[in-house]
Formats: sequence, structure tokens, C-alpha cells
Amino acid sequence: MEFTFLSSNSSDSEVELFLLHLFGYNKISASWSFEESFEELLKEDEVAILGGVAFIQDDETYILPGCCCGLEDMQSISFSIRAKQSPWLGHDPSPGIIYFDDYAVVWSDDPEVQQEELISIRFTYERLIESLERCKKDLLGFIEGPFYRWIKLRDRDIANRMKQKMLYWFLNDGYPSD
Repeated sequence: MEFTFLSSNSSDSEVELFLLHLFGYNKISASWSFEESFEELLKEDEVAILGGVAFIQDDETYILPGCCCGLEDMQSISFSIRAKQSPWLGHDPSPGIIYFDDYAVVWSDDPEVQQEELISIRFTYERLIESLERCKKDLLGFIEGPFYRWIKLRDRDIANRMKQKMLYWFLNDGYPSD
């Protein structure tokens, strides 16, 4: 399975792939002009996008979010983990987290259901929080770095407005600027 990590090191092609998904998931036609596409997107108070928080042990052991759990759920995932509750991580499969005194176990699907291919990853609670903060920092680096620069090369005003919207949609750091 292939996936892309968003960070300050993301390439132009990764920014373009992200934008294709962002426009597509929010029903904005790729045939529209640059300005029309972004103006339509900027009207949205909420957006959805494929992908989200992944839990990774190594190159072969990882748990990705299920369907209908994207970056737009970043803040609710953060709040749930800090409250030691299992966050919404999607369905089909339905990943979840079970907490113990000083560690947590992330399951690839509902651990109540007996499945042969069920994967679990154990994290200390401290490492889970640190990893979540690093994930948010990487997303912020993507928004303020390659994402912003890519749009700014084409339109400075749209780049500034999109940066604010991205912070609002995915990190709830600010207010919509429209």
C-alpha cells in the first residue's frame, strides 16, 4: 500500500496530489480554472479528504485510518487521545485504541471481533502524545511550507486565504477568513 506523509519536506507533486484529493472529495471539478476551483473551496466551512492520522510501528506494521476519517478529524482525535478515549478512526475497518495505566494499544479493527489479520501496536502513552504532536507539527509544516509556496507562485491572495482555511479546517488554529 502506498501513502504520502505531509510535511515541510513534501514535494510539488505531493502538494498537487493533495490538492487533487481535496478538490475531488469536496466535489470541485478539476476542469474549472485555478481561481474558480479555489474560490469554490474557500467558501466551505468544513472539508473532507482521504487520509488522516496513521499509527506506525515500522515499515511493515502500521494502522491507517478507516473510511470517513480524514485530516479534518485531527483535533477530535487529539482531544480523545488526551482524554484516554478511543477516537473515531473510521470504519471498514474500524481502528480503535484501548488504554492501560501508562500505555495504549492501537488496533487495526474492532478488537471485539475475532479476526485472523487483526494488527495491534503498543505505544507508551507519552510516546503516543509525542507522536500526535509531531504529526500536527508536520501538517503545519506542510501548510506553511510547500502547500503555501505552491499556491503563492500562482496567486498570493489565494495562498494567504488557503493557508488560513487549512489551519482552520485541519488544525482549528484560527478562524475562517471569508
